[in-house]
Amino acid sequence: MRCRFRGMLFVFVAVLLAGAAFAGPLHTHRTGAELKGWSTADINGVEWLIDPQGKPFYSKGVDIVSPGIKCEKSLAGHAFFWANFCPTLDRWRTEVGERLRKWGFNTLGGWSDSSPKIGLPLMVDLELGRNSHYHWFDPFDPEMGKITMEKARELTAPYRNLPQLIGYFSDNEVGWWNSALFIWYLKAPWDNHTKRFLWQMIYNTYGGSWKALLADWSPQNGAKSFEDLKKTGAAMKLRPGGNGIRLVDRFMSSVAGRYYKLMYRAIKAADPRALVLGDRLPLYYHQDVIRAMGNNVDVISTNYNVDTPDGWVAPYYFDGLRKLSKKPVLISEFFFSSMENRSGNLNEDFGSLNPNPGHLMTVPTQAERAWGAGRAVLNFARFPNVVGAQWFQYCDEPLGGREDGEDYDMGLIDTSNRPYRRLTEQFRKINPVLDKTHEESREIARKRSGAPGPIAVPQARYRIDVSDQSLVEWDKEKTLLTGFTALSPHVPFAEVHLTWRPEGFYLFSLSDVYVHPDFLAYGGQFPKSEAFQLHFTVENKGVRKHLAIYLVPHNNPSAPDGFEIAPQLFRLENSVCVQKLATAGHVQRIDESLPHIAIEAFFPAKWFGVDALKAGMRFQANIGMISYFREFTMAWAGNPEVGAITSPEDFREIVLK
Repeated sequence: MRCRFRGMLFVFVAVLLAGAAFAGPLHTHRTGAELKGWSTADINGVEWLIDPQGKPFYSKGVDIVSPGIKCEKSLAGHAFFWANFCPTLDRWRTEVGERLRKWGFNTLGGWSDSSPKIGLPLMVDLELGRNSHYHWFDPFDPEMGKITMEKARELTAPYRNLPQLIGYFSDNEVGWWNSALFIWYLKAPWDNHTKRFLWQMIYNTYGGSWKALLADWSPQNGAKSFEDLKKTGAAMKLRPGGNGIRLVDRFMSSVAGRYYKLMYRAIKAADPRALVLGDRLPLYYHQDVIRAMGNNVDVISTNYNVDTPDGWVAPYYFDGLRKLSKKPVLISEFFFSSMENRSGNLNEDFGSLNPNPGHLMTVPTQAERAWGAGRAVLNFARFPNVVGAQWFQYCDEPLGGREDGEDYDMGLIDTSNRPYRRLTEQFRKINPVLDKTHEESREIARKRSGAPGPIAVPQARYRIDVSDQSLVEWDKEKTLLTGFTALSPHVPFAEVHLTWRPEGFYLFSLSDVYVHPDFLAYGGQFPKSEAFQLHFTVENKGVRKHLAIYLVPHNNPSAPDGFEIAPQLFRLENSVCVQKLATAGHVQRIDESLPHIAIEAFFPAKWFGVDALKAGMRFQANIGMISYFREFTMAWAGNPEVGAITSPEDFREIVLK
């Protein structure tokens, strides 16, 4: 259940204890069932955790603060184990607590040792959904509520009486992948309650009309009726031009909504004083899932892969969470890794099983690692809805990787218990200023929201290379465009940056978009109409030039995602592609596995009817984006519908600065 602080007297006391720096009206509170537990509060438009004494708390945490285990690797010195460095486990706990406090950390994140001897507040990952067999089994089983209740009592038992407990993550990186859920449960046998729920949703959506269904779907395996969809192994693929993705998202939203409701109810029943901290979203979120959470979390937790090596954190991600939900947000995991490390980590995702070097944030040197991490943690604190960020993890992963093969230099220390001095010194300096930075985040967000009138587009200070797989040369704060809109109830799913040099316009975009190309029924090349699209239209002296980038997937079983995505560049007239343009030197997709999509582009001045761009020039411009299967759309000016994006009539005035 969800409770507010009781009585104006307590609110007054809480504000008083917060100190003069946080004086002001306490707009909302979300608490556990007991006043001695932790809570959250919005203070002057900035979200905070509130400790049991009523003081605002910004979490500066570390994940997996663990003593390690005795095993073949740790005995050989290739993995961390406390007994290699300390005479007793309690001595290790005392020393690690002193270390973390010295470096400015104040929270133990997921999978950490729960002993009070470390002396820091604790967050615990229960894996409640997985242990209850909610995911990929039968979420709508009528017994699921009872199962989660019993499992929550069992899993919280070791922690319920710990005074340092903040709350529980229900799971880690469940991943609400819409098409995967739809495919899985449609092929399930008829005795699966979730299969029946989905079948009924399909039937009701099309009013029992198979002809109506065929406008959106291409049934597979010979299905010719709704009855055929009841069979084990039933399958359908999206039809190009149809709207089947809306049904897919509604089903995903129903499964997610039931998950959050059951997890919240079970955790609160088992341990009423603890906060429910969400399910550590996997570096990505689907907007309909955030909407489906409702009040069934106290905090939205998200793991986050920092966007660029300079520590830039894309505002659209956290602004989107703020617009979709009023809940505070915790970065439950972020990291930087370096090829230069003492543990022998190769920085591969899943090691020899599926080598993918550098998929997670990886830089060449420890100096770059410390620089990027420091900038990132400051950037997190500048979002008013973020209540903390937790570093993943205390120690490097073992030589050769952990059990699943992931092999990354993520530690504050190496496997020989030696701190990475540049990194830990950076945290020691920056962690103490994060509270003040966060206190000022509302004003930072206000400035980022932009102002009416012509948009000043700054000139790039450095040469931009649209072939180097890097965005480091961009002044991201100054080039960020604001004011994008999306179709209600959704919000913009990406951010766009624009700058110029005499030779032309430069643009880049960051977004998180999930796609399963084989979920679409098509022959030959993937249809451009269903591809990810970025449209850039400029009007100069009444002459309009419309350019569009399409990110087109094609199968490649050896690629980490099972397919590759290649950019294509076209000139459009009246929504029709009339000229294919060379991408070399003009468009690159930064090599990251989905759901991350980063595009960088260069559009020569001559394409817009001028020999060179100069300060003071004015243009009319619009930018629109369309995600795969036309699932989400957003525009800088005018109507954010697909047709208005592919044939814009509304523009913003830009002036080159």
